[in-house]
Amino acid sequence: MQKLEGERKEKIRKELEKIVGPDFVSDDPEITYLYHWDFVTAEEPGHCDFVVMPGSTEEIQALMKLANREKIPVVPWVSGINIGGTAIPKEGGIVVDLRRMNRILEVNEDDMYAIIEAGVTWGDLKGYLEKHHPNLRAGITWSPAGTGVIPCYICYGFTDLGFIAGTGADFINGLEVVLPTGEVVRVGSCMCTNYWYGRAPLPDLAGLFIGWDGTTGIVTKAGIKLWPNLPTEYFIVMTNTFEQGVNIFKKLARARIGIVDMCFVNYTWMMSLLGYHESEELPLDPEEAGYQDFYGLVAIMAYTEKEMEAKREALEKIVSEGGGIVADANMALNFFPEEARIQGYTLMNPPIHFYNCWNFSYGGGGEWIGSYLSSRDVVKYYKIALSVAKKYGKRAQMYGRVMGGGHYWIGRVNINFNKDDPEDFERARKCLMEIDEKVRELPSVIRYKAPKWAKERNFREADQNALELIKKIKKLLDPNGIMNPGHGL
Repeated sequence: MQKLEGERKEKIRKELEKIVGPDFVSDDPEITYLYHWDFVTAEEPGHCDFVVMPGSTEEIQALMKLANREKIPVVPWVSGINIGGTAIPKEGGIVVDLRRMNRILEVNEDDMYAIIEAGVTWGDLKGYLEKHHPNLRAGITWSPAGTGVIPCYICYGFTDLGFIAGTGADFINGLEVVLPTGEVVRVGSCMCTNYWYGRAPLPDLAGLFIGWDGTTGIVTKAGIKLWPNLPTEYFIVMTNTFEQGVNIFKKLARARIGIVDMCFVNYTWMMSLLGYHESEELPLDPEEAGYQDFYGLVAIMAYTEKEMEAKREALEKIVSEGGGIVADANMALNFFPEEARIQGYTLMNPPIHFYNCWNFSYGGGGEWIGSYLSSRDVVKYYKIALSVAKKYGKRAQMYGRVMGGGHYWIGRVNINFNKDDPEDFERARKCLMEIDEKVRELPSVIRYKAPKWAKERNFREADQNALELIKKIKKLLDPNGIMNPGHGL
């Protein structure tokens, strides 16, 4: 693609200003620099020529027609707190910052869904529902309140209702999308009616925009599932070994006792929540330190207290039979230092930010390797991560979630580093890449929110006919290859 400079760049600037207004276009280095990075990612920085903040679908449509005609790269962007590097502009062009489009357009209480714009954040959504529709709740991810809802959902992010509902993609009822060529399409029930209640029974075109990392169009609106806001109790499950905890969670997943969320962390992650740092004299072995190696958080919904009592009894029986300990989360947190207690309470009230996890290493750097995988491979995944991290002098912080009723799991390993120490930064990068490579020896592992090098590993042994189909679809939707180049196949 031709580089934007000189008279051509000035011409593009004037056209962009006509579309969104001069106050919402910038090529100032002080502004564009902010869009060259992802939150704490170890990816290399990018570069963009313009940042544009549209206020409507019509403005995005005009912008896309301009970009397609002039063959200018376009990268959709909401908050830059994705931590996967998938919104870093690789080939210049225009970053489309969607934060002005932050309206919640409708909440249908009867069919339990909301229609939201592209820039709605978790803080926007939760605050709006608590104020105007307190009987309904959304599935909310463990991320800062300023992160975007739609990016999480279309990138297969996961929420605190993931056990009953699956990934963020399973929360999507319908989408409005501006294609790279400028057409506006609606998919789902909203294609045929004014209702956004689901994707059945029509051809499921939402898949053209889910999991593509912004390379097939810009999602401007989404219909998303909401859920009854029933009383919820939280329990902490602790076991001496990681394997014990995983086996207990497998049994809980099959018990069907009203669980809506099951997540877990290992000893090292727990130490970071308690305020310890990697450089301090922490035993590598949890048994030596006198701690368990599995800490699970189980959320259970019930309509009545009597129902909750029965579910609590079943939970305690399953955990006890597996050799674990279960405690009411609020009571258990009283045994933690105050700072860690605050962290614990936030786990039960997302959106949140794990500030201690990113500060486990002095210097505030952190990055992760996250995968979808079979429950059969979770323990092996953990052991591989521990071994590789130890080789690089690092501690693997393991976190995971049981998804979709227990049909699949998430395993995620965080490695901290000092951002002011180039050697430590490079050591962490090599450690992460080796963990990513080694865990792929397990048969079920697929990396999520994958940067380009990890995508290539995802598809290394993929069905070649499927890969060709993906390329054909991408070419059909984006004939000039302008959408988020450098992040697709």
